Amino acid sequence: MSDANAQSDARPHSPEWVVMVVSSDAAGKPNVMPAGWGMHCSGSPHYMAVSIGYTRYTYECIHATGEFVFAWAGEGQADLVEQTGSTSGRDIEKFEEFGIPCSEAEVIAVPLLDGAASNLECKVVHEYASGDHAIFVGEVVATHQPDPPIRRLFNFKRVYVVAVAAAESD
Repeated sequence: MSDANAQSDARPHSPEWVVMVVSSDAAGKPNVMPAGWGMHCSGSPHYMAVSIGYTRYTYECIHATGEFVFAWAGEGQADLVEQTGSTSGRDIEKFEEFGIPCSEAEVIAVPLLDGAASNLECKVVHEYASGDHAIFVGEVVATHQPDPPIRRLFNFKRVYVVAVAAAESD
């Protein structure tokens, strides 16, 4: 097996939480992409990190503006994950093309994703090189939780399931 195949086979594919990374380009055109590599990385100050490939349009947007929304994909957004993950914002206006419902953010110039389990408005404080990806660390400047709560999506090799609390499964 070649080194490239060994690296590809070793890469984790599942399970992973689905993060919807919302950004805007320098002209203000919104974009969204699903990402599997996102996490809390500090509690004080509250930081979130997301890993974005250098070739992605989302990388260009975040690098140019220094802002993004870290949205945990919610129950009912599996089709949106597939649609936005199989197209590029370079080629289409995803919010218009897919009729993505959104709301205005409080602090940053990036829309919030309606139907998400949580929307975290982030301002980039660090950008780290990590192989073929950049890791953006953003300080959370505003949080938005739906009422009632929406359950988060897990990705098991493109099979999407909701996270259910133990009390719900009884």
